[in-house]
Amino acid sequence: MIDFIKIKIVDEELINQVWDNELLEFDSKYEKRYDDVIYEIEKRKYLNLYFTKFQNRIEISGSIHYFFNDNLHNANDFSVSQCIETINFIKEIFFLDLEKCYLINLEYGVNILPKIPISELILNLIYHERNPFIRNTEHSQSRMAGFSKYKQAKAYNKGVQFPDFCNENTFRFEIKTAQAKFIKKRLRLKTVQDLTNPKNYETLINSLLAEWDKVLIFDKSKNIDIKFLNTHFWEEAILSKNRNNFNNQKRLYYKKLGADNLHLTIRNCIERKTKYLKSVHIPTIIDVETAQLKVKFYQID
Repeated sequence: MIDFIKIKIVDEELINQVWDNELLEFDSKYEKRYDDVIYEIEKRKYLNLYFTKFQNRIEISGSIHYFFNDNLHNANDFSVSQCIETINFIKEIFFLDLEKCYLINLEYGVNILPKIPISELILNLIYHERNPFIRNTEHSQSRMAGFSKYKQAKAYNKGVQFPDFCNENTFRFEIKTAQAKFIKKRLRLKTVQDLTNPKNYETLINSLLAEWDKVLIFDKSKNIDIKFLNTHFWEEAILSKNRNNFNNQKRLYYKKLGADNLHLTIRNCIERKTKYLKSVHIPTIIDVETAQLKVKFYQID
């Protein structure tokens, strides 16, 4: 479920302990000016995890899903138990006090196998909340909505990104936030320690479903008033003096589509997959002495 993560450590003792770990390799060093004072910033790495040392803190960033897969990809399913075991593995090799590791960036999502071609699905994604889905430069079947640090929604074809590691029609829906405020207030998470509690993943699941509920997608398989499949109609709804007009029209649109509409079908797939990823336990062997995470890979339909 969890992909990219960024944490902040401000405890001086823990900073020194992490920074002196022999597993870290030098990556880069540069200078940056703050209020007419020049500070040196150094970056080290371990596999795909980057450790950036500032004057008063260390930031650790990277995809724990990539880390789980030996930095090869993040295309397979990543269960809650695997997330927790991966975090605990990182904790052990860097002697982290997870209560002192504050979350400042988080990306979480799920893979599903829709019954329609993903190229068609991606093309008909129109809005997330009132933010239009814009084609991402990553590849042709990738779209993102929202460009603030507070929250972004992203939808894309994993099969295009990693054809050797997943089904060619694997759809990924994910939410990314680079604000501690959203993580703490909306997700009820504060430190990495919170990500080792399986109960907290229920909040992530509910958040993912709630964000999909905010998506407007054109369902062209239905016989419906053509105005609902016109982007100008929705732009006018957003610009209406009635601030509720857009949401009211969206509810009416989905009601007219009926219970078997595309949006609801995808939501049901997301719900089934997230519940499965929360309940399933896939054994993982952690070898702290050799700093290796030995796992078995599964793709869950």
